[in-house]
Formats: sequence, C-alpha cells, structure tokens
Amino acid sequence: MSRPLLLLALIASLSLPVQAVANDSVGFVDMQRVLQESKLGQRLQKQLREEFEPRTRSFAEEEREIAQMQQALAKDKPLMSNDQVAKKEQEIKTRIEAYQKKAMPIQQELMKAQQEKGREILEPAREALNSIAKQKKLGMVFERGVNGLLYMDDGLDITDAVVKQMDAKTK
Repeated sequence: MSRPLLLLALIASLSLPVQAVANDSVGFVDMQRVLQESKLGQRLQKQLREEFEPRTRSFAEEEREIAQMQQALAKDKPLMSNDQVAKKEQEIKTRIEAYQKKAMPIQQELMKAQQEKGREILEPAREALNSIAKQKKLGMVFERGVNGLLYMDDGLDITDAVVKQMDAKTK
C-alpha cells in the first residue's frame, strides 16, 4: 500500500470511532459481570460448583500437605546433610508429580464443562445484548476488557440492562 493510501486509511480508522462516540452510538458490556450477576449465569456456576467441588476438595488437602513439606524443608535445610536434602527434594517432587497426574484429568474436565456452560449462556446474552443495543440505538457494542479499548465512559455501559433483559427471560 502506498504511503498516501496508508495515511488516508489511518485517518479514516481514527475518525470513525470519534464519529460513533459523538453520536452516542457506542456502548460496552462486561460479559464477565453478565455471567456472574445474571440468574442464568449464577445457576450455571452453581451447577459447576456442585459437580466439581466435592471432587476437588481432596486436591486442596494434597496441595496443603505439599506446601507444608516444602516449608519444612526450607526451614530444616541448613541442619540437614546434602543427602537428606536431596532425598526430601525427591520425595516432594514425586508427590507433586503424582498430584499433577491425578489433578490434570479433573482440571481438563472442568475446563470442558465451563466451555459448555459458557455456550449455554452465550446465545441468551447475545439476544439480550442485541435487543438492548437496538433499543438504545447503538451502532457498536464493545466488550469491556478486550484489548485495544483503553477508555470507556461508564455512561455507555449497558451491562445492567443486558443482565435485566436476560433475567426477565430466565425461568
């Protein structure tokens, strides 16, 4: 692309967002809040907790025991021989590897379940967002926290309206 065309494209790309903001036709939504605050999002999160918390409780105990072993080694290391230190470090390493081997399948299953639940909320959220955007005559809606967007006036936030709209349709 030649320099004049590149400059023209840059000027056009900078002026479009300014025109959109000047017309109040831009909004943003915090999808994380929609997930946390909407009835559907809370119900899906509760389902995940009920399914996975009992299975992950034993892992928390294992993590605590490994951390205690590491702290004890750090405290006692100056008083131990090199062989004792090496033996203790190997014991901790073996314990961590065993923990990771047990925890990895559960973590993968949890991530898969989170993705599935995320898809369940995505369509109702998109419908509510589209409805609110049309109602407020917004030309564009950005997601809060997405890279590239550095400042947003809180008056453009439609998250609460999206949550209310979703809750009105959630049984």
